[in-house]
Amino acid sequence: MPSVLIPAHNEETVIERTLRGVLADDIPDLEILVVVNASSDRTAEIARNIDSRVQVIDTPTPGKTNALNLGERQLTSFPRVYLDADIEIKPGTLSAIIKACGEDHPITSPRPTYDMTGCTLGIKLYMQAEMYNDYYGSGSPNGSGCFVLSRNGRSRWEDFPDVIADDGFVQNQFHPEETTTVAGTTAIVLPPRDLASMMTVRTRARRGSFELAERFPEIMGKHQSQVSVVLGRMAIRPWSWPALTVYCWVRLCERILARKQLAQGETGWGRDDSARTG
Repeated sequence: MPSVLIPAHNEETVIERTLRGVLADDIPDLEILVVVNASSDRTAEIARNIDSRVQVIDTPTPGKTNALNLGERQLTSFPRVYLDADIEIKPGTLSAIIKACGEDHPITSPRPTYDMTGCTLGIKLYMQAEMYNDYYGSGSPNGSGCFVLSRNGRSRWEDFPDVIADDGFVQNQFHPEETTTVAGTTAIVLPPRDLASMMTVRTRARRGSFELAERFPEIMGKHQSQVSVVLGRMAIRPWSWPALTVYCWVRLCERILARKQLAQGETGWGRDDSARTG
């Protein structure tokens, strides 16, 4: 009997779509738990009213990792799906990623598809560059906002630590050959709609990488940085140079801003709300 854990903070415009995707496969005895953390909107109310199979915990304490830990204290079954509250998974996807999770691949993910509706040209160019990045659409986690863990896979650490890059923490528990993106599956991801919002997200991600390297050096090093790979692939493709220019600018600025924020003691989440428009 598998389970699904969805941490959610102010997701009233997207939570129904996410839960409809989870329910679409009608998996028998599926545990579904939404942990609504420090929300000021109707996320909890909407989640409770969608289907009787959906359980909801509503906590005033903020933080995604806190929500994950609260949820895991209630859930009992594996494989366990960890799903961001703004991700839509298409019919057949949930069943497939759960089935693929096992001894050979203790962590699996669906293939991400990016909904570029309403995105600026800058974002379209940046995302074009990221398609040369092996992180997206291969292995797990893979930028889809969703991964599945077997019981043995989840046993590699205790509680989720209070970190910015929770996906990065999970990724570095596994060697690349243990992870997989499951063919024929789809998770629809809403990227930031403008470069300013992307910069906020990327700077947070960079702070998260710096934090992991400092706090958990023993788990780092299993995965190669993809920046040089992306640069090399795009450098020999002149038609991609406009996207390469935007990519380089974002990645350079994110490093500068992340170090500046760390020096100033920045602890904010750096959330993107530009895509959460319903």
